[in-house]
Amino acid sequence: METIAKRLTLKFGFIQSSYWISQCAINSFAAVYLHAKDFENTQIGFILSFAAILSMLLQPLVASFADKSKKITLRYMMLVLMFIVMGLGVLLYLLPNSFLLITIIYILINAIEYTLNPLFNSLAMEYMNQGVPMNYGLGRGMGSIAFAVMSIFLGFLVNRFGADAILPVFLLCYLLVILSTFLFREKLPSLSEEQKALYGIQEAEAKEESSNLLTFFLNHKTFMVMLCGIAMLFYSHILINTFLINIMENVGGNSSDMGVSLSISAALELPTMALFILIVRKIKGSSLIKISAFFFTIKALITLLATNVALVHLSMSFQLISFALFTPASIYYVNDLIERENRVKGQSMLGVANIGIAGTLANLTGGRLLDTFGVGKMLLVGTIVTALGFVLILLSVKDPVKAPIEKPIADPVEELLREPGATKEPAI
Repeated sequence: METIAKRLTLKFGFIQSSYWISQCAINSFAAVYLHAKDFENTQIGFILSFAAILSMLLQPLVASFADKSKKITLRYMMLVLMFIVMGLGVLLYLLPNSFLLITIIYILINAIEYTLNPLFNSLAMEYMNQGVPMNYGLGRGMGSIAFAVMSIFLGFLVNRFGADAILPVFLLCYLLVILSTFLFREKLPSLSEEQKALYGIQEAEAKEESSNLLTFFLNHKTFMVMLCGIAMLFYSHILINTFLINIMENVGGNSSDMGVSLSISAALELPTMALFILIVRKIKGSSLIKISAFFFTIKALITLLATNVALVHLSMSFQLISFALFTPASIYYVNDLIERENRVKGQSMLGVANIGIAGTLANLTGGRLLDTFGVGKMLLVGTIVTALGFVLILLSVKDPVKAPIEKPIADPVEELLREPGATKEPAI
């Protein structure tokens, strides 16, 4: 079992690395690419916010279908979405520089990309809930390191060759996303019924019927408040990431400085994520979410007060104990909080909050604030909204009232699985 866990961790790291380097190109450098195509800040904000709105519609639909479907696997649905993204990317590269075409295609690519992000977490959790002790944080941290390297590399390319270098890089990276998702599968040794009962592992076929969206919302009211807090928490996070080039230029920097800043924040995610499996044994997941929420606010405040490039770099270093801590903590927390038959839906709701709602509001209002009032006022609004989100997190995040249905099992199951047995693959 330990060997399987290591292989899955590496494969998950491959998924995360390829996904986040593609995201670096198409999303983190979106403002750079679209500015080069003569888009204004308000228009860039509209494009990314509309992509977030569309993802809010797609995520619950895909998640609900994945929870209910017994024939079509989650991985298959994700691969279909990825081939659509690849086709759209090729169209964007080949077609003439039409304002309307760029707008539509950029919205669709980013909407699907936003939708896929929480589904990767569901893929990993499906194995962990069957007792595979894979290190989610390490896999996700590998994605952060890849993002860090790509940020510097892409910043250099743009400075030397211009923004037209961004799209070819994205297309090459996205081939790796498709390949890594296709390869993410392992056959697991089977347990006897007594062993399953002893360790709380249930077969996917035995799960109850998934709730519809309305019932899910009504049955998880406190979780809905938490999602509102998350959306507000991520408001400044997305503002900073989307308009980082404007923030840098405001303090005398350029696209290379932007790449370095993104690289700092991404590289510092690895230690926290890789060690999260140890951290969560000492500190409750609910407490970790609250701690990370506090440092989201500190990061926003330091960015607001920054007067030079070095201080912007300093603010991005708080990624170590804000985003890097929040990401695995929230995923583990939701996995424990939400019943098995609705877990894909629960993970997708995280994406709706921190990408959909936050992305919509941050990009739409951020671009307008930037064009009308400038960088300072935009960051002030972002800091206030994030501080209010921190308060909501404090009020809504509680320990799960029930024990989780399944928990990742390590050594005890490993011992049991040393007995010879049949193998099977999770329905993902």
